[in-house]
Amino acid sequence: MISTVLALTGVLQLLLALAAFRGGGGPGLWTGVLGCALAYDSLVVAAGAVLGEGAPLESLNAGRFVAHAVLTPLAVVCGALLLGPGRRTARWAWVCAAALSVLGVSTTLPGLRLEPRSWADTLRYTDAGDAGAPVAAVVSILGLLVIGVVLWKRHSVPWVALGALAVFVASAVAFKVPPLGNLGEALMLAGLLAALRDRRADTGSGPVRAPVTP
Repeated sequence: MISTVLALTGVLQLLLALAAFRGGGGPGLWTGVLGCALAYDSLVVAAGAVLGEGAPLESLNAGRFVAHAVLTPLAVVCGALLLGPGRRTARWAWVCAAALSVLGVSTTLPGLRLEPRSWADTLRYTDAGDAGAPVAAVVSILGLLVIGVVLWKRHSVPWVALGALAVFVASAVAFKVPPLGNLGEALMLAGLLAALRDRRADTGSGPVRAPVTP
């Protein structure tokens, strides 16, 4: 049952990512990339019970850790680019995201020891080491929440803030109910896409124009 829910969550995340790619511009591009990474995580966990323990599933799960460490900070970029076309804002967002990616990689990947763990009908590999709290991911979501509040106040677009709050709350209880983390990430992605649509409506029929590269 839970594996099926996660599979559906992964498919939903892929569909949201494709919709973001079609949105065009920097926000759509990077929201789509982030969405693909989140979908990968959900689909790997959903497939765990089918694949069973072994090297293939362990390798796929190692990819989950890499994707989270490197790409979760893209949430800051996705949110910041929705603020407008200012190059200074985009530059600072990329600097922060790069720093958080380095922090995530340096605190998560060295010494990573994966072990199989079951929950309900799911099977995933988790870190058997004592890596502590995922500081980079937490800071990324908090940064997105701050950006979302600014978007809400400046442009009356609440979706980024609500999505960031949803994933923050879901992640807090995901230690006991792991799939809630994936559902929270789907809500965060939906919030980014809804904000992208609202900002496009505010600026005309074309995509939000923002720098794609730092």
